[in-house]
Amino acid sequence: MHNKSKNMNGTISALIELLVSPPISAEFQTIELKALSGLQVEERQFQTDSTIISQGERIRSIHLVQSGWGCVYRDLSNGERQVLDFPMRSDFVGLRTAAGRSYNTIAAITPMTVFEIPLSSLAHAINHAPKLSFVLIELFARQRSLLIEHLTNIGCRSALVRTAHLLLELGDRAKACGMGEETGFFCPITQYQLADALGLTPIHMNRMLRELRIEGLLTFKNSRVEYLNRKGLVYLAEYDGEFMNMSVFDRTIPPQDMKPIQ
Repeated sequence: MHNKSKNMNGTISALIELLVSPPISAEFQTIELKALSGLQVEERQFQTDSTIISQGERIRSIHLVQSGWGCVYRDLSNGERQVLDFPMRSDFVGLRTAAGRSYNTIAAITPMTVFEIPLSSLAHAINHAPKLSFVLIELFARQRSLLIEHLTNIGCRSALVRTAHLLLELGDRAKACGMGEETGFFCPITQYQLADALGLTPIHMNRMLRELRIEGLLTFKNSRVEYLNRKGLVYLAEYDGEFMNMSVFDRTIPPQDMKPIQ
């Protein structure tokens, strides 16, 4: 029992560290920290290519990525697959539908560590510290912004522009959580996965990457994206990374103005 309590305390500490670090950068007072300390949290580890949540699976938890890269995709009955996102550190995954079933699959591209929090435990914590809901809403808002850009990529942008836009986005996300630099980032995504995310065939995907390289804009080789001309790439993609801004609420609201639900 003592070891289990010690492990739980370590998991809670790791979760809090993730929440207060960029890009989430949450600010907690004593009331929020106390509520978080009572959460039921499991730290789960997944190997490369393993499934975290299967499409159609009934889930009653949310998942927050501590480390690694994942892939969120939806399978269709005709065998087609649409990749929706590539979650990494600080991203949440596995938000259920009202019926409790997942409408997509979440798989690990690299080894991943994920915090799993039961919805019942999360609801209890928010009831005691309502300001915790700010963090969730900002995470949801950020994910919504990402999905809007991904939809715009497929629906409106040319193949070359959508490729440039997504690789700039992934680089900014990696940099924000300490996994990338201004000049490039480690990118474990395969060209097949990238093609499925952008609505392209693998052959077309290869052509777009080759064109970006020939134009002196970027290279994607050996799981590494290097920006050769970031300014030119941003201009081509009409890229504005502000859509990933986490800030929604005025975080200066005093804790005493947030009353627990009775």
